[in-house]
Amino acid sequence: MRLQGVSIEAFAKINLGLAVTAARPDGYHDIETLFQSVSLSDTLALAPLESSSGVSLSVHGLSVPEGPDNLAWRAAEAALAEFGCPGVSIDLTKRIPVAAGLGGGSADAAAILVGVDALFDIGAPRDTLLDVAAALGSDVPFMLSGGTALGTGRGENLERLPALSGVWFVLATPRFGVSAGEAYRMARIGLTEPVSFIRVNCLAVREGDIPTLAKGLRNDLEAGVVSACPEVARVKDALLEQGALAAVMSGSGPTVVGLVKDEPAGQSISTRLAGRGWDIHVVAPIDVGQRVTPIENEPRRANSL
Repeated sequence: MRLQGVSIEAFAKINLGLAVTAARPDGYHDIETLFQSVSLSDTLALAPLESSSGVSLSVHGLSVPEGPDNLAWRAAEAALAEFGCPGVSIDLTKRIPVAAGLGGGSADAAAILVGVDALFDIGAPRDTLLDVAAALGSDVPFMLSGGTALGTGRGENLERLPALSGVWFVLATPRFGVSAGEAYRMARIGLTEPVSFIRVNCLAVREGDIPTLAKGLRNDLEAGVVSACPEVARVKDALLEQGALAAVMSGSGPTVVGLVKDEPAGQSISTRLAGRGWDIHVVAPIDVGQRVTPIENEPRRANSL
């Protein structure tokens, strides 16, 4: 039965530690990072464009571009070109804070690749999807599978880790964006220990050792971002003062992640931080990058006499 469309829940990510190890000749940086998908999500509805080719994008919720400046649009163009598909319409409900270190644009791009594959029944090999994803952005390959993973290189080389449990997170996002490029330009490179703290964090995940994970949280981009945006330090201090087990900036910021033992602890902190001008979300770790729901055409019924 032909699909009328697909609905995709695209999940945000956090970084439970990020080490910047070297600048690269291509202008990027080599990193080691511990990626974790969380339950905050955008929703995308995809359908074929019946009368034209190309991409149509409409956005609800948080404000993002509705044209080629949106990574979801570029992902759709790349998928249509790669798979030889006709046009696609995208309806995006945006909830993941923008330019916040939570990978919202990358999540949407990965969801588009998976959604186009499902909508047109392509059955693309996973390696093909990963190649297209890597060309779109460093975080997009992780967003295809989500869960818990060690990312190296630009973040596109992934080693899957066991699902994380026994912890929740409070995400506190100041209401300004941070450019990833600027965050990396301000990074303090070359300070990572020979035995990477990221590998220690990965071992803690494998062993289910949340206290060790909490002690090992660090982000080499944080100091540079704090020097330009002191509000990030105030957010981190507030999370710790209100009872978070540990706190660290996610990705290129400005979102700060507070580790808590369970949902009630997170909701308690969220209540106490209300009114400070930050967007607060209490989220759980999840083991997927997106969830796809097919929307099928109703079967045609015979006329009754």
